[in-house]
Amino acid sequence: MPADLTGKRCLDVGTWDGFWAFEMERRGAASVTAIDIEDPLRWDWPPQAAFGAANEARLGYLRTFKSGAASFGLAKEALGSSVERIDCSVYDLDPAVHGTFDVIFLGSLLLHLRDPVRALDRVRGVCGGEAILAESIELLPSITRPRTPIARLEGMDQSWWWQPNAAGFRRMVASAGFEILEKTGIYFLPTGTAHPRPALHTAWRSLGSARGRERIVTRVKGIPHTAVRARPLG
Repeated sequence: MPADLTGKRCLDVGTWDGFWAFEMERRGAASVTAIDIEDPLRWDWPPQAAFGAANEARLGYLRTFKSGAASFGLAKEALGSSVERIDCSVYDLDPAVHGTFDVIFLGSLLLHLRDPVRALDRVRGVCGGEAILAESIELLPSITRPRTPIARLEGMDQSWWWQPNAAGFRRMVASAGFEILEKTGIYFLPTGTAHPRPALHTAWRSLGSARGRERIVTRVKGIPHTAVRARPLG
């Protein structure tokens, strides 16, 4: 992300508590719009994750936590921010309604979407400049098959659909009509103290499965990510 966003109109997609929206404002953006979906029941989660009995308590907590975007509102008040927050799905972005933006940030959202390429297409539709796109990826296939775009479909009892390797993520971006200008390598986002961290002996027992290997990586290093800076073709 550019260090200086002076005069830019910016968009934060899937803002959650607004970290990147407020950061873009801090970097001088003329205006920042942040979008997210307030009601967890409207999130594009796999049906078993969204409506399964085992997740009923978690959804109740999330609905209470997200109601009124409490954490975002608290931060906005504390910072004296003028960021505008809109209850809007990435699928509903429309240049006729929302206009276009000079800089768009989208981070760690695509894995939660059934149709990530469609979401990227909607982002491209409102992108009048550049987009910074960062996403969670699978580590092992990113290392063993660095040039082959692949993705594992989860879509069951967890809150994510697709787990691409780094090449798969970049192919999603390109197939949605973006030209990739710059890309990072693989980096890890350490999990916080509240994030579930399975015991290593539990993770080792499931080493033969993709989810088991994923748990080990998360437990030891954090969540693997990669990012690109891109602009719409044409």
